Amino acid sequence: MIASYSIHFLESKFMKITSRFICLGLLVMLASCTNHAAKNPGATPAKGDSTAVAAAGSNPTITDTTINKDSHNKLNDIALYLAGMKPDSFIAIPAKLQNLRYYKLYSDSMDRGFKHIEDIRLSKMREWAKTEMAPELASPKTVFYPFSGPDVLHCVQFYPDADQYVMIALERYGSLPVMEKMDSGKTTTTLNSLLKSLEDIFGKSYFITRKMMRDVSNPWNGVTPVASVFLVRAGYSILDIKYKQLLDDGKTLVEIPSDSMSRYRNACVEIYFRKNAASKIQKIVYFKTNLCDDAYEKMESFKSNTPLQTYLNSMPECYTYLKSASYLMNYGTFSAIRNICLAKSKSILQDDTGIALKYIDKAKWSIKFYGNYVKPVSDFKGVDQEELYRAYKTDSANIKPLPFSLGYHWANKNTQNLMKFVKK
Repeated sequence: MIASYSIHFLESKFMKITSRFICLGLLVMLASCTNHAAKNPGATPAKGDSTAVAAAGSNPTITDTTINKDSHNKLNDIALYLAGMKPDSFIAIPAKLQNLRYYKLYSDSMDRGFKHIEDIRLSKMREWAKTEMAPELASPKTVFYPFSGPDVLHCVQFYPDADQYVMIALERYGSLPVMEKMDSGKTTTTLNSLLKSLEDIFGKSYFITRKMMRDVSNPWNGVTPVASVFLVRAGYSILDIKYKQLLDDGKTLVEIPSDSMSRYRNACVEIYFRKNAASKIQKIVYFKTNLCDDAYEKMESFKSNTPLQTYLNSMPECYTYLKSASYLMNYGTFSAIRNICLAKSKSILQDDTGIALKYIDKAKWSIKFYGNYVKPVSDFKGVDQEELYRAYKTDSANIKPLPFSLGYHWANKNTQNLMKFVKK
């Protein structure tokens, strides 16, 4: 999504540089690159600070007995409060903050924003998925969402019951604020910053990192708080949040302190949640990492990140979702992540910003198109797909329209596209 890699990378002046420097040029322009990678990639958690657990890659079933299973907990209260919703209790949110004068205005704004996207987009996505995503709805296990940013909101409309959502991007991890330690001024600043960070989701359906990083300046921005807001607004309860590191074997995750994430190579955050009134526990596993084949400053190349590649390659067969992905997997410098998507996916749901059609082997995949394919928006240069133009034109009589707007052509749903690749 545009949240993870800046659209400026794709301006025409960068189109003339070599394949290697395409990736470097991209990362130079990243708004997210202010969050540098691990200061000590080889760091090992201090003894006693972590507990070894089986990596989620091989088995998405949640067996960790230390996970909180009570929906009425402090983390959920904080997520509800940040979402502009009434917390279950005053345990995590002091009365003075619940009665904050600004909070009523904030709640009304959040209600309007989420109602707007529910009416014009989310409800239509769920209805569309009932027919077009029936196999995925029947028994989803793992959903893989590279270049995701915090955007679990749109993902759960298509895949509401997955065991796990493996998400990767460059956004910071973030954490939920400890509301007992917040005064009125700091709380108002935090809420206002969070609301500003959601403006593009309400209006366009994707994040713009340079704006998100500018508007959300407090330490609680990032994937964890925003994803938690999305989940409670989508009808889920937050159960637990754990911070972990993937060890170099690519198979073992160990717990680490939440304030030490930058010290560890392949740190991740796990958010455990449950649909309201349901018993099944689900989780997000989010890695903040560079997915380019080449390195950038202290961010190692994805090609050299053997542990994370091992982890992803050990995932069960998954359903991959790609949206507003800045056309990155059109390029040779993102071959490793593209190959993992193609190797591990039962199906891939994406718009044209995901994997270019030229990489899809028609002998191995069945293809279904939706909506209309039009020239990419002006922020992106040189990413037109002639093959995709021809495919949409040739099969126009069989292509169903999309009833919702989702992507860079946000102003007009008639210029949106989706495509679904299903492995034969």
